[in-house]
Amino acid sequence: MSWHLTIINKYPNSIVSTPGAPIPQGDSRPVRLPETFGNVYVTVPGLGAVNFLDVGDRDIGGFSKSTWGVLISYQGDEVIFRYEGGGEIELTINEFGQAELRGNGGFSQIRLGSFEIKGSL
Repeated sequence: MSWHLTIINKYPNSIVSTPGAPIPQGDSRPVRLPETFGNVYVTVPGLGAVNFLDVGDRDIGGFSKSTWGVLISYQGDEVIFRYEGGGEIELTINEFGQAELRGNGGFSQIRLGSFEIKGSL
């Protein structure tokens, strides 16, 4: 199932979404994704990227049991957004570079370790 992202920039510098063009301070822009499985990242100068990874119907934690999910990662923190039908996410980069999230589904902060040990060869 598809989801849509709208980005609002309140940060003092332009930010860039991939796909997309620079978004100057005070501007907002929808990001156009493919009909299925869209992945996006938004680069905030000096602070890194907010990464949006479509996880489809895979369960990776969080309270919501909705079918579809998007994993959102930024500065070592992770949030899972779960939704039914078409997902709508609004990302605001505030004046301090923090990522503020709103949407029509459920958000849960989760913890994914940087490593996953699978065992010996």
